[in-house]
Amino acid sequence: MSTFAPVKPLRPAWQIALLAASGALLIAFTAAAILGYATHDSFSWRTWLLLGVSFAVAFSATSWAAAQWMSPSGRTSFWGPVLALLLAVRGLDSGSALDIFVASWAGLCLSIGSIFSLATGIFLLVVFRRTAPIMRQRVSTAVGVLSGFAGFLAIQLHCPINEFWHMLTGHALLPIIWGLIGYFVSRLAFR
Repeated sequence: MSTFAPVKPLRPAWQIALLAASGALLIAFTAAAILGYATHDSFSWRTWLLLGVSFAVAFSATSWAAAQWMSPSGRTSFWGPVLALLLAVRGLDSGSALDIFVASWAGLCLSIGSIFSLATGIFLLVVFRRTAPIMRQRVSTAVGVLSGFAGFLAIQLHCPINEFWHMLTGHALLPIIWGLIGYFVSRLAFR
């Protein structure tokens, strides 16, 4: 006859979300500090405000969604990160300058941002290791998007290029790419 030990209860969702968002922000700011910060002369206070609000919404809404989905009874929406990305793209548009788009430079920024997204993703896998079996793909997608936003923030603070298409393809695509990576990795890993 086997005995079952009780399952250790999850921490409250707000604690998990706070840990995830704080860790992702710490990685993003540390990465930008290591790489060096760039000054954007064409970025007005309005641009920085739009970007600041979009990153605040992205980090809080995505970490909250992932924390809520750790429990089978967790209910939340993923509209916050979508709104944050649209707001960030609007901010990038308002601060962009006319310049020549160089695809290789955008690819370099995407690669560098992906390194920091990967580091954030590894950290977040530890934070969200005890997820509900039925919500793993949602949690993994949210973790991927949050990791992508960390890479986006790091590369946005570092990169001196403020051409719109460069920032869109080399910076703002990171949350989308890493969200898809999180989703497909969870689909393959948890069949």
